Amino acid sequence: MYTAKEAAAALDISPSTLSKYVMALEGAGFRFETGKRNARLFDEKEIATLRNMIETAAAENIPPGQAANAIGQSAYLSLIDSRLCAIEQRQDELMRMYEDLSAKIACLPVPRIPDYSPPSFLFLPRRKAGFLRFMSK
Repeated sequence: MYTAKEAAAALDISPSTLSKYVMALEGAGFRFETGKRNARLFDEKEIATLRNMIETAAAENIPPGQAANAIGQSAYLSLIDSRLCAIEQRQDELMRMYEDLSAKIACLPVPRIPDYSPPSFLFLPRRKAGFLRFMSK
């Protein structure tokens, strides 16, 4: 973990510029870990994100805030994409399990599994209870 001064030195920027960049990234949805007395701490991944934001701003000639929003949006879309892939994998797994279960049921010696029908007393009309019965007289 790096302190703000160490992170600024690693990125070749001033600590005040680092603070502005961090605020721009926080505005775009990123969260940074804090240590004692609420001082921010940076790990390698966060340093790489800050470097990416600086390079994006320089390459596209846009303000750092817009670069932070673009990075935040791409990170959000990447997160959604990874979650969708996980859902699709789980769906494929469930379909395989369903097909295996269907094949096992088809191999059962019972020629036909009887249909379940609920007992007839469930369909009888219900009596009104208490106050409602009194009001309906």
